Amino acid sequence: MQSRPEYGSDVIVDLLDELGIEFVACNPGATFRGIHDSLVNYRAGVPEIIECTHEEISVAIAHGYAKAAGRPMAAAVHDVVGLQHATMAIYNAWCDRAPVLVLGGTGPVDAARRRPWIDWIHTANVQATQVRDYTRWDDQPASIEAVPESLVRAYQLATGAPPGPVYVCFDSDVQEQRLPDGFAYRPVADYAAPGPVAPDPAAIEQVARWLLEAEAPVIAVETVDRSQPALDALVEVAELTGAAVLEPSRDYGRPSLGFPSAHPLNATGLAAQLPEADVVVALEVRDLAALHGFRPRPDATIAITGTAQFGAKAWAADLQRLQHCRLSLPASSSATALALRTAVRTLVEREPGLAAAARDRAKRLAELTGAARERWAAFAAAQDGPGPVHPAWLARELLRATAGTDPVIANGNAYGYLHRLWDLRSVDDYLGSSGGAGLGYGIGAAIGAGLAHRDTGRLVVDIQSDGDFMMTPGALWTAAHHQVPMLVVMDNNRAFNNSVMHADRIARDRDRDPSKAGVGTAIDEPAIDFADMARSMGVTAFGPCRTAAELPELLDAAVATVVEQRVPVLLDVLTKVPEPD
Repeated sequence: MQSRPEYGSDVIVDLLDELGIEFVACNPGATFRGIHDSLVNYRAGVPEIIECTHEEISVAIAHGYAKAAGRPMAAAVHDVVGLQHATMAIYNAWCDRAPVLVLGGTGPVDAARRRPWIDWIHTANVQATQVRDYTRWDDQPASIEAVPESLVRAYQLATGAPPGPVYVCFDSDVQEQRLPDGFAYRPVADYAAPGPVAPDPAAIEQVARWLLEAEAPVIAVETVDRSQPALDALVEVAELTGAAVLEPSRDYGRPSLGFPSAHPLNATGLAAQLPEADVVVALEVRDLAALHGFRPRPDATIAITGTAQFGAKAWAADLQRLQHCRLSLPASSSATALALRTAVRTLVEREPGLAAAARDRAKRLAELTGAARERWAAFAAAQDGPGPVHPAWLARELLRATAGTDPVIANGNAYGYLHRLWDLRSVDDYLGSSGGAGLGYGIGAAIGAGLAHRDTGRLVVDIQSDGDFMMTPGALWTAAHHQVPMLVVMDNNRAFNNSVMHADRIARDRDRDPSKAGVGTAIDEPAIDFADMARSMGVTAFGPCRTAAELPELLDAAVATVVEQRVPVLLDVLTKVPEPD
């Protein structure tokens, strides 16, 4: 390893290290060859290169890592064509409010220095135009001297409120230029990172009183900024106020984890059985209509808190429906939860009579949710029949097989049965979904989570849908090459099932033949042998598992292999599509 930086790219990797970037995921690209050389020969693997076979995988890995580790990872993408490959994953990170540092390269901006053909077709004015509508910020520093400020600002904006992906593009000349004599920059530690946006104290006191004086209060939460203290605070707020807590269904019905899944006050999925809400407090919820079956009173008092407006862009409609409300708080959900706990505590101590009604509400709600969880558990236990495996049985057996391993669910939720059957109580127990519902996310995000937990001993689990996987199957090679410990449970229903359901629904609506719903939507004839595919790329594989009776033994073997050998493992499970609730 060199002792002192000599080139612009050396400075870039020094800064990445100072920013705490552990990994740079990349598919090789000539326009960041300077950065590649500095990672390999100047810093000798610090940060560590994670080699990928596609840029969408690179960014998805960084996306999953950010949620598992609580800090950004970098993904380097080639100019123009590499950035085009990466766009879907960048959009997912944008919709998911995930901090990802995307590093780009470009052929010489100075046209006089471009090689014939290749430098011309891979140089754009400007590179960031492709992703500017779904990144928090972008920059293309024109000199070595401008690089430190650019990277520090990018990191700050990626991790600020709201977090999201950023893109910094480096001219190949800037990367490969020798440093001028006397070059120096102020240490990264001299720049304070931004903290959460705090809510107005008077408004928080008003919200606390509304909750405590309500007849049927509801707290809706999409995220607590992946902050465990904030999640714990929100639990206490709900318990002190007797409020029902609802999490919105995101892409393909997958809620995030803003509240413990098995808590007696978590009524997610039971909104239609609740009394009409007279007070609603929403934390970073972009659309209350995503609380399926939710019925607030027409005159309900609604308070909205969030930071989405700070990063609003006009291109994508990810802000969703404009919600009428009595109070709007521009504040981080984590800061709001902590402040609200203090305000509720103070009110209860000052007016203890408010707590009695809250206890009665909480008792009635616990009876409702407890009965529902008993029904869900009984249903899952009964799905042990022949034929493909029901997702409820898969979730049940996965819970049994992973007991004692401290699992992290990096992707997937078994059609909602994971949240119905598991006790997910920490923000890092379940990492949520892609955000943008873009296919190709799951396996890459799980690898990112596996990197974050490579040395923690926790078991990273990916409940991987087959259609999503087939967008980025080369990610298996990355998992094997870097020996990322993780369990991939292939939810193999041999179809792009969301499209199958749409085809069935529209055929029935038009009084046409629904038996053809699989035409153009099935992943069959030939069926894919995912276990053989995994083995061909160096991943230990089991299956296919064809029945519920086969699942326990195969799951136990797969889990034991990951835990004991700390390697990637895939279990192919043929699954059935559950009937709608």
